[in-house]
Amino acid sequence: MAENNDILQQISNQINQITQNLDGTIAQIEALNRRIEQNSKNITESLTNVNENMRLIIEVIKKGRANTQEDLEKIHTQVANEIQKLWDEKSLESITKEELDAIEKLKDINKSVGENLYMSQLLTIIQSLQDITSRALTVKAQKSK
Repeated sequence: MAENNDILQQISNQINQITQNLDGTIAQIEALNRRIEQNSKNITESLTNVNENMRLIIEVIKKGRANTQEDLEKIHTQVANEIQKLWDEKSLESITKEELDAIEKLKDINKSVGENLYMSQLLTIIQSLQDITSRALTVKAQKSK
């Protein structure tokens, strides 16, 4: 009987040790889970901040691009008006070679400004498409969570 009690006591002691070990493991897992949740929260906040910063940067770029495009359009219009004024005010015979060269340079500048406007508009379209794609991917990523 005493031998049975000793065996039962050993089994009880082993079960108590296993229970204590499991309690410690569970506590470690819970602590790890809390840290993972906190890290996930921090990452989400950081991503939100990055997205907001990118949105603000894009707005600044768009505003700068719009201002540049307006300035280029004004220059384009002014150059075109000056060329027309030169042609209207002076007859073809009275225009000197230097003036013809100046007019050709103005035409080249006007052409370059026009090309820059075209490229600026293409850039605007491309960046708008990138913005739309980025938003779509963000929405898709949020929906898949």
